Amino acid sequence: MVIDRSTLACNMYVLLFSAQNRFRIRFSDEYETLFKKSRRLRPDLLVVNSNALPKGQKLEFPCPAILICSKDRVDLKEDVVGLKNAVLIEKPFYPYDLISVANRLLGESKDGGRRGRRGRRRG
Repeated sequence: MVIDRSTLACNMYVLLFSAQNRFRIRFSDEYETLFKKSRRLRPDLLVVNSNALPKGQKLEFPCPAILICSKDRVDLKEDVVGLKNAVLIEKPFYPYDLISVANRLLGESKDGGRRGRRGRRRG
């Protein structure tokens, strides 16, 4: 799931993620809507642009998340440090860095789930 208010950025997400067959993209208009939809739809990954987050917004993500953040959003940079399932990418960034981080996060979440099941079987 992606939240970004920029039409140009949304077009970039479509081009980047749809080129790989492992992603299906859904967009949301604002952070609160995204969070409500994400609970119902259970996405594997969230991509949230800081342009859609008001100052002082509490960050919580139900799944691995990429937070795309502008340099002036120091508040978000500090909040992300405490979150284990979120990665910060600062603007400007190379689009393929975004794909790389997304693939890594998806790989880690699947590997983590496998390790957990293996541990339960043995124990």
